[in-house]
Amino acid sequence: MTDTPHIIRRGALDIIQVDNASCSAEVALFGGHVLHWQPSGHKPVLWMSDTANYDGKTALRGGIPICWPWFGPIEGKGRHGLARDRVWQLDQYKEDNGTTALTLSLTLSNHDNPWPHPNRIVMSLTFGRTLEQTLAIHNDSEAPLCFAYAFHNYFHVSDPRNIKIPSITNAIYTDQITGDQHLIDSGDKPYVGPIDRIYHNDRHTTLTDTQLERSITIEKSHSQHWVLWNPGPEARNTADIHPGGEHEFLCFEAASTTDIMLAPNEHIVLSQTLSVQ
Repeated sequence: MTDTPHIIRRGALDIIQVDNASCSAEVALFGGHVLHWQPSGHKPVLWMSDTANYDGKTALRGGIPICWPWFGPIEGKGRHGLARDRVWQLDQYKEDNGTTALTLSLTLSNHDNPWPHPNRIVMSLTFGRTLEQTLAIHNDSEAPLCFAYAFHNYFHVSDPRNIKIPSITNAIYTDQITGDQHLIDSGDKPYVGPIDRIYHNDRHTTLTDTQLERSITIEKSHSQHWVLWNPGPEARNTADIHPGGEHEFLCFEAASTTDIMLAPNEHIVLSQTLSVQ
């Protein structure tokens, strides 16, 4: 057991490597980004692109990006917030009984964040047979602030065609490609890209991969939505998705894509827990 992390350099980034009795994992300080998690006896749970850019300027493609304090593209503000391309601070690291726990934080300046969003976020990660991930969002101001977010999970799959997600059958969703709202997922079509949906569903969910013969369960809190995304053939126009990569992942994200209001001097804790069967 050690309280000193093993850090390697990949491109311009510092990467924390975890290797305990229960799993292996990697976290980049850039973006507070979980790159890898593989419980012992299982294949990797997360997908990373072979052409992800580790230049310290470009948000990484794959793993679990943190979208915060807004979700999606907003004119004049950029895409998916400010957390993905900032360097987070490692506040705590501890190994104990087959698990490894980390705490990272990010504090934005008013120059970086001139909008009515919180400036401080603290992330806790526990790597073991499960991956526990929490975000504590702090409003240190005297005015109410708002934010949206997503745990932008890129799950490694045999092929999106082989994925079943029973808990979103009959759920209401918005199609982000067509703009159609209040659609119902009948559950009888494969989740093949291009696909971009926001499901209005706060239930825990399991993705079953019939080819890999495994299930990934995501338990979540303070999350009103699921976001499901895969670019399909459009991936060929995206430099940081390696050729054929769109057949290897499905993004399924615990999210609240509309604003959560946070009162002055208050905080809220959001979470997801991943497990594999």
